[in-house]
Amino acid sequence: MEKNHYRVIGIDHGTVRIGIAMSDETGTIAFGKQAIPNDNKSLNKIIDLVKENNAVKIIIGYPLNLKGNKTAQTAEVDKFIASLKEMLNKQSVDAAVIEWDERFTSKMALDSMLESGMKKKNRQNKSNLDIISAAIMLQSYLDSSGGK
Repeated sequence: MEKNHYRVIGIDHGTVRIGIAMSDETGTIAFGKQAIPNDNKSLNKIIDLVKENNAVKIIIGYPLNLKGNKTAQTAEVDKFIASLKEMLNKQSVDAAVIEWDERFTSKMALDSMLESGMKKKNRQNKSNLDIISAAIMLQSYLDSSGGK
């Protein structure tokens, strides 16, 4: 039985940068794609990626504190999600936007960079942390959803 081919995009929203990850065509494996500045062009760049890669879902890292409550950053992500959904709708792009708990992804990304032997200079590059965080968050979603 042949598996459907589609991609899922993962977003790690930050105040300065947005980390972006993407799944393979089977929606099974996540890999880091890029980090883009969080500016007035970021939504268009994300929507272009969705269109170019025929992504069917956009998984947004949703920041909660250790008790599972919303934080000041959550409000920023809520605004970002609302703007993204509005632009997707205006451009008739059919991609679901899903919030996903991102707790501990930055810590896991930092640990991953250390374990991989990444040079200190590269670990200090915040873009790398954002990209790896997005990939870890997206992989968590893909693993829990069984590639669906």
